[in-house]
This record gives sequence, structure tokens and C-alpha cells, in this order.
Amino acid sequence: MTSRQIRWGILGTGNIAAQFASDLQHSQTGQLSGVASRTRDKAEAFCATHGGTPSPSYDDLLQRDDIDAVYIATPHNSHITWAQKALAAQKPVLCEKPLGLNQGQVLHLYGEAARYNVLLVEALMYLMHPRMHLAKQLIDDGAIGDITGFSSSFGFAFPFTPEHRLYAHDLAGGGILDIGIYPLTAARYLIGEPSSLSGSGRLAPSRVDAEARASLGYDGFEAQLHCAIDIELPWHITVEGSQAMLKIEQPWHPGPENNTVTITKADGTQTHHQSDDQRPLYAIEADHVGELINRQAGQSDLVTPDFSINTAYWLDRWRAEARVVYDADKLTNIGFHGAAVTPKAHGEIACAPLNGLDKSVSKLVLGTDNQTDAPTMAAMADAFVEAGGNCFDTAHIYSGGLSETLLGEWVNARGLRDNLVLLGKGAHTPDCTPQAVGAQLDISLARLQTSYLDIYCLHRDDPAVPVEQWIDTLNGEVDRGRIRVFGGSNWTAERIDAANAYAAQNGLQGFGLLSNNFSLARMESPVWDGCIASSTDSFRTWHEANNIALMPWSAQARGFFLDWGTQGLASSRHGADPTDSEMQRVWVSPENMQRRARAFELAETLRISAIQIALAYVLHQKFPCFAIIGPRNIMQLNDSLEASRIALTPEQVAWLDCRD
Repeated sequence: MTSRQIRWGILGTGNIAAQFASDLQHSQTGQLSGVASRTRDKAEAFCATHGGTPSPSYDDLLQRDDIDAVYIATPHNSHITWAQKALAAQKPVLCEKPLGLNQGQVLHLYGEAARYNVLLVEALMYLMHPRMHLAKQLIDDGAIGDITGFSSSFGFAFPFTPEHRLYAHDLAGGGILDIGIYPLTAARYLIGEPSSLSGSGRLAPSRVDAEARASLGYDGFEAQLHCAIDIELPWHITVEGSQAMLKIEQPWHPGPENNTVTITKADGTQTHHQSDDQRPLYAIEADHVGELINRQAGQSDLVTPDFSINTAYWLDRWRAEARVVYDADKLTNIGFHGAAVTPKAHGEIACAPLNGLDKSVSKLVLGTDNQTDAPTMAAMADAFVEAGGNCFDTAHIYSGGLSETLLGEWVNARGLRDNLVLLGKGAHTPDCTPQAVGAQLDISLARLQTSYLDIYCLHRDDPAVPVEQWIDTLNGEVDRGRIRVFGGSNWTAERIDAANAYAAQNGLQGFGLLSNNFSLARMESPVWDGCIASSTDSFRTWHEANNIALMPWSAQARGFFLDWGTQGLASSRHGADPTDSEMQRVWVSPENMQRRARAFELAETLRISAIQIALAYVLHQKFPCFAIIGPRNIMQLNDSLEASRIALTPEQVAWLDCRD
């Protein structure tokens, strides 16, 4: 594709916008075309200095035909508004850090970028400079040996000024989002994602952090981060190794006169390494995005969507440690897009009836056990509902009750209870008793802020408990109006048959569904103690003969159909995340590897992914099947939505399961 000059529009006329505009004159791919500010006078003054044509408003600039890409340099709290407006206007976006005020906003923005098929990049300019790439290459090549420590800081003394963006709470001021993001991203870029974060903060009178520290947990050491907006701190990145130390002085604003990486060995011998790129910092940033646009890339390979989403996740954890809370962290009846969340606003998911419910159930069920905070839950749930989903899975034990609490907060804030199907679970071991059902339901319903569950499943079975006791207890909850339909998770067919026979003999409601594991890959050993799969031939036949619905967990075999062989899996976010050792223990077998190979083969033929094939397989069974999915971001959710629309023939379903 022929390269073209990218005509940039800038939203905002502050200091960083001026630096970008000044450096853009040295860009190899871009030029300044337009500028907008909160007032026309500011835009005109900016253009008089830097060039370009002023626009009377931000909205006006986004509609201009002579703007190919937009650089957003407005205050933090407005990034989400103008980024999503630019994406809707089909303008590629380079948005100043932080991309959003929390992980929920960042997830939403990347979801919008995917929906509009428009490039979105977080403007971490120093990470785009060749000096950082040089430093990472030195570390990866073993120049300092095994990593044993990391430290980085960024701080300056700006006097407390309540109305200034650095201190104003309503503008999302404070050091963590403004400059703490630099040491945080430096650590993760150079030495990888941490497993934990602990920290502290000293707050300014305006309730934003004036100074903050964080320790990132790694294998055998911790990375120390420090930022401040009211005291001077050294600007540095230091990586300690078993053989030497790597240091970058003044790392945040590299350029032709500041491009050195220093390696110091134990004997004091120093080696200085330099990048030879003479372009100024923001010209390099603009050229990176310009090159992406010219080759029609869907994302940056330097600051990927996953990297920015993870940045927001760790910033959220750091702010929580420092006790910094913004208004954007609290849910209301308005979604991230500035309007009420509307079911099926962007599409539909196939639905099917479930005996005992007065509303159909979406064939995809959104699992919530991996959510960490209210905005993150809201971003995923909003996207799911607006794509046509209506069923959510949770349980009394998930994350110590956090899953239910966050889901309840979202349902109540968005005002969507009547539109939804809530699947809850209780009586997990060691509290797998009929007596636990009512007591746990009291707690679960309070967390979920609802008076009833559409579907309730016993999370485990205790074969020592007569099925009569389970049926009597569950019917008591039906009579109280606290559950509509009930079933079992990790129950055998024999126990369900016995329970339903007793129910039929006594005019009672029986089990209406199962929530066992089921996937294209068959579980070779339980993921967790007490887990049962419906994947065996006899269990499939039982489901078909009895028309018992299945809501399988781990319907995509916990990543078995991803490229885990070369990329690996890491459990760093949540205790329930899959690991490499689990993959080998639970899923790897000659038969499953053959199923996996066939999924990849068919995926290549259909030009989709193997994990989408695996999900489509689950949805193409001869009995009612509603797959529980656990996407970590909206792009993964979109993959599952697309998978739900894939049509497989009966022959393909049998072939995938090696039953040809």
C-alpha cells in the first residue's frame, strides 16, 4: 500500500498538545491539519504558532474531511468521551495516557474500536522510542543476567492548586494516573506482568494522591515504583540483574540528546548503548501511528490493547491501595457511552426457552467469576446485553462474594433486572447441605440486590444426602418465590434421575437443568475437586433422551483451543485462571490433541479461530445447551458472539469429536 501523509487533528491546546504539534513538524508520515480547543480563541492562537486550521469545537473537528487521525490531549476525565466520538466518526485515535480513568472505561473504548473497526492507541510516547526497545533487547539478551530487582520513579514539585488538573478531583487529578503510569508501564514492558501489587498513597486536600508508592510482585523479587506531584523525585529506570545493572536516566522524555542506556557490571565497568534515531519524541510517536494507519493495522504492536487494558487494571489496584476514588468508579443508570444501556442495541444472540421460565435464555451465558471491580463488570455486562445476551452466571463462593456483589451493583444501577436471567449457585462443599441452601440464598439475594433468582443450581452434590431432602428444600425455595427453576452443578445423571423420580411421584418440581463441564475437549481429570463433566458418550445420550438442558462451565476447555503450546498461560489476575500445569493435567491426551488438531484444521478452512470452532461445537448439540463463557475483555466477548453464529453440519460436529 502506498504511504500517504497523515493529516492530524488535535483536540486540546495544553502543553502536551504543543509538544506534539512542535515535534510533528519533524514527522516522516504526518502533518498538522486542524486544532480544536474549548474556545475558538485558544485554537486560533495555537494554530498561529504551530500551523493547521482551527475548528470552532471538538465535534466540528471530528467531522472534517481533511482530518485523517486525531490526537486527544484533553484532561483525563474527558478522554473516554472524545475517544469514542472520534471512533464513531471513523477517525483513528491516538489518546493521551491514561486512556481511561479505570479498566472499565478502557475495556469499553477498545470494544468501541473493535465495533467500528477503527485504530485506537494509548499515547505512551516513551515506550515507542527506540531507546526503550534497545533496553528491552539488552535485558532479553541476558546483558544483566537474571533479573533480581527493579525500581523507577517520576516526581516534580508543583504547589497545591485546587483548580489545576493535577489536583482537581473532578478532572481525575493525582500522580498515579498522570505520572505513576510511567514507572508502572516501564516495569511491565521491560520485565513482564507482575503477579500482585501492594501500595500506599499520601493524599492532597482535594482527595487525589500527591505521592504514591507501589510494589509489584515478581518471582523472587519486587519492583518498586514511586511517583509524586508535590516533591522532586529522581527520574529513572533501574533494572538489577545477577551480573549487572541497567539504568536509564531521564527515561520519560527521550530524544536526540537523551537516548542512552547504561549497563554497569559488578566491578564498576560501564557500557553505554545508544539508539541512533534523531527524530524528536512525539514525531516518533506520530510516525508509529501513521505507519499503522498506512498499513491498515488493527492495533499497535508496541502499546497493544492488552497492554493498555492491563495498565488500567494495575492502575486501579494502585489507586485502591492509595484510597483514591473518582466519580467514574461509581455506577449509575448511564453507560460508558453516555446513554442508558439498551438490550440488543448492537445485535442479537440466539435464545431458547427453558421450562419454568417466562423469558427465553440467551445461548451464551456471561460468567462473572473473573470480575474485579464495578467498572470492569459494567463494561463487560453492558457490552453483553447490548449485543443481545441476557443470562449471567454467578455463585455464592465466587471471589468470596465479590462476583455477586458486583453483578448486583451493575443490575441495580442499570435498572435491567426484568430483562435478565440470573443463574446463581450455592451449597458448595464443605457447606453442601440442605440447611445451607436457605442461609446462603439470604446472603446471595442481598448481594445481588434482587428478591429472586431465575435459575438456582446446587454447586455440588453430597451423595450421602438423600435426594428427597434436596428436592424438598429446593421446592420450599420455589414456594417462597426465591427461585424459579433449579438444577445441579457437578451432579451425576443417576442422582438427577433419582431426584426427579421422587419429585414426579410427589407432585413436586424436579431438576430442570445441569451445569456440568462440557466441551469439545473431554476433561481427563477434574479441574477442581468434585467436578463432573457431561462430555462422556453415556452422559450425552442421557441429555438427549431426557431433553435436560445443559449450561456447561469451561465450554471452551479453559484455553485448550488457544495457542498455549507456544505462548503459554499465566495465572496472574485471578485464582481461577488456567495455568500451563492445569492444561497438561486436565486436557492433554491423545484423543483431545486430535480434537484440537481438527478444530484448528476446520478453523483454517472457515477462516476463523479454533476456539470459536470449539464454542460452536458446544452450541450444536442435540439437547438444549447454553454455554457459559468467561471473556476477559470485549474483544474476546466479540469472538464468542461470532462463534455463536457459526453454522456447523452434523457431520462436522461428529468429525470434530472424532466420531466419524
